[in-house]
Amino acid sequence: MKKNSQVAHSDSFFKRSFKYARLSGPGWIQAAVTLGGGTLVSALYLGVIGGFEFLWLQPLAMLCGVLMLGALSYITLSAKDRPFLLAKKRVSPTLAWGWLLATVVANVVFCASQFALGTDAVQSNLGFDVNPFIITAILFLLSSTLIWLFSGKGKSAVIIDQIIKALVAIIVLAFIVVVILLIAKGEVAWNQIGKGLVPDFGALFHPTDSYQKFIEATADYKSFWSGYITRSQRNIIIGAFGTAVGINMTFLLPYTILKRKWGKQDRELARFDLVLGLLIPFVLGASALIIASASQFHANENASVNAQAYHEVLDARLTFEHQGYSSYPLERKEELRLAVSPADKKLAVMLSKRNAKDLAVALEPFLGRWSQLIFGIGILAMALSTMLVHMMMNGYAISEALNRFGNRKVFFLGALIPAFMGLLSPIIWSGSIKSALVIPASVIATTLLPIAYLIIMLLLNSKSALKSELPKNRIALNLLLLTAMGFASFASIWALWSKMGSANSFESYFATGGIVLLLVLTVSGCYSFYRRENTNS
Repeated sequence: MKKNSQVAHSDSFFKRSFKYARLSGPGWIQAAVTLGGGTLVSALYLGVIGGFEFLWLQPLAMLCGVLMLGALSYITLSAKDRPFLLAKKRVSPTLAWGWLLATVVANVVFCASQFALGTDAVQSNLGFDVNPFIITAILFLLSSTLIWLFSGKGKSAVIIDQIIKALVAIIVLAFIVVVILLIAKGEVAWNQIGKGLVPDFGALFHPTDSYQKFIEATADYKSFWSGYITRSQRNIIIGAFGTAVGINMTFLLPYTILKRKWGKQDRELARFDLVLGLLIPFVLGASALIIASASQFHANENASVNAQAYHEVLDARLTFEHQGYSSYPLERKEELRLAVSPADKKLAVMLSKRNAKDLAVALEPFLGRWSQLIFGIGILAMALSTMLVHMMMNGYAISEALNRFGNRKVFFLGALIPAFMGLLSPIIWSGSIKSALVIPASVIATTLLPIAYLIIMLLLNSKSALKSELPKNRIALNLLLLTAMGFASFASIWALWSKMGSANSFESYFATGGIVLLLVLTVSGCYSFYRRENTNS
């Protein structure tokens, strides 16, 4: 792996940028994990409910995440110890182990969703009628082989870096091609895209203008639909700031930097890498999905919709009218669904969530037979790249947990754990098993993301950790990081608070415990840091 000692800071910005682009890598790995199933689902629904008006949201959310990751890269390149060890020594062992535990839980549970996403792409988009276990077995063997190569040194590790870059490029290009074709067909106007890039936090408090005439037509149920749309918009806005960068991404970054043997002289390269490899691909890929979804589904009463998603929205409206609707027999539910007004039905169609297959079908009149192929390739690349990075993250986390960092066999065995979950995804990623896994995993990741951000902020201000490399004039930097952490913390608390009122007592219990845990860890972590800094000063 080449180092960037050959990059002279006296070079022009463009010359340095060209060399940095060739040397970049960790940012692309971060993009590979964030451009996964979660981004696909949220981007599609952003287009459905907000249209082009929410194009500003995910870039702003990711920018907050990149600020935190930039601070983490500075710590990694400036301190003598790895961030996990620094967190144990200089902040709090409890916070450090919580950071690691949340990373492992998130990897193990959500890697299975990427196997499920890849299986669905092969079966639904690419049209291969194959047993799902055959697909997951192939994905397991392929990903395990690539991870084993990555865990080595020399050319094999470089090749995996290039594969991940290629997969991210395929994801982004696949969805950009869709947008270009839609623009060429007159389905999307440039001015719509331009307006959507201007932040508008008014959507936290009222529906976007596109829905107003449809809401007015529902007469006695205007208040329900206005509240339903506003809550949906608010939840997705707040959620984006809490999930653009996942907790396992914060754990991964230092190790991909250290694997390249970057040092203090590479701080500018690390910042460039995050922008080129993470921020730009994420913004392009997510924005392309939003644009495509908005063009076909937003405020479109005639858009295609699957019955399950449609009934989910319509049933929420009927529950508002009929107490105990959820316990009605299916025959009675069907009667009431048919009896609701056309205005209610139109809004239920407009607000139904869509998946990638729905979007591909909707685009067939414009893209023809290429629609399913383009989406199939893009989503399969999305699934493969994300499962690889989940495995990678788990390998590093298990290596740290066992204090065997750098041991190839330990790394590989740790990486196989989430892959085994993926292998069994046709069984575990459905029904009650999925619910039992996802609820605690989601709560743990949601609770501890602000804690990971807190660790980064405290380390960046730790004299005992950074010594002479402590950043000077940190006021502006800390204000930026506090803003990013504030968004993530508010989003996490909001998500947990909303789960506390869930009808699912299992989910409510975990959410309540999550809020209590978040508060306890924050207070104890700050106190522990203050005490350790004073002891070491």
